[in-house]
Amino acid sequence: MATQIFRQALTAGVFLALSAGVALAQDNTTQTTPTTPATAAPAAPGMPDPKLVVAKLNGVDITRQDIIDSAQGLRQDIRDNADQFFPQLLDRYIFLKLVADKGRTDGLDKDPEVTKMVAESVRQIEDNAIREIYFRKQIDAKITDAAVDARYNELKAKFEEDVKKIPPQREIAASHILVKTEDEAKAIIAELDKGADFGKLAKEKSIDPSAAKNDGALGWFTQGAMVKEFEDAAFALKSGETSKAPVKSQFGYHIIRVTGDRTKAAPAFDKQKEEIRLDLVEELRQEVAKNLKDAAKLEIIDPNGGMKPAQ
Repeated sequence: MATQIFRQALTAGVFLALSAGVALAQDNTTQTTPTTPATAAPAAPGMPDPKLVVAKLNGVDITRQDIIDSAQGLRQDIRDNADQFFPQLLDRYIFLKLVADKGRTDGLDKDPEVTKMVAESVRQIEDNAIREIYFRKQIDAKITDAAVDARYNELKAKFEEDVKKIPPQREIAASHILVKTEDEAKAIIAELDKGADFGKLAKEKSIDPSAAKNDGALGWFTQGAMVKEFEDAAFALKSGETSKAPVKSQFGYHIIRVTGDRTKAAPAFDKQKEEIRLDLVEELRQEVAKNLKDAAKLEIIDPNGGMKPAQ
């Protein structure tokens, strides 16, 4: 693993980013990752202080946070287990600092190639900061609380208008006892007629595995939720009634008891304002992208960058 960590550090581009302390931020319009080094967070309970000095290099303190921060450019599994690999990460950090310091002593900080690479990295940081602030200003100006409220009210009014067009639906709750043969079903109906407990018989005799836990209860359902034979028989019953004859379906023979009958409640408007705000942000992002593209002199030569589309 130590070798892998060093190999990653020496990957082209990554070496510069890590040794120069430059974070290569993602090119994302809505990216909010800070473009300057983060301030060390307070230590979590049971964790060492981030400001703990773990080494001194030529008289300069190296803190625990320095090492944790230096792992940010590495693979996710290494970042997730930074404490486990701390000695290797410390050794890597020292190596990178020594190389950078030696190169600076040799005058490489003035080397044109170094100057160019640093300038490109700084430009990326600046671009990310400009994008973030530009888009934040757009959001502050256009996605106000009033705009969110207006969209919320618009969507709610439309939703409620659509709900009015939905015809009332009958909903019933039912329990059943499922057996393999018609004779078994008829025998159970006879027991029920004599006052036997439906739930107890469901636990004892039903081949529906769930009956052992719920006494055969199926909960509430509307038409279209069950197989047709079962549904036709169930919706022909009133609340409290039990089928007088076995009901055959592809699963076997059912004895059905309806335990509840009601009109299904209309759906409620559940759109949250924060969700609406995020929708508006995405709409704004698309609008900004379109407007900027329309105003630009843009020519797409090869959208696949020379790669053939996957077949």
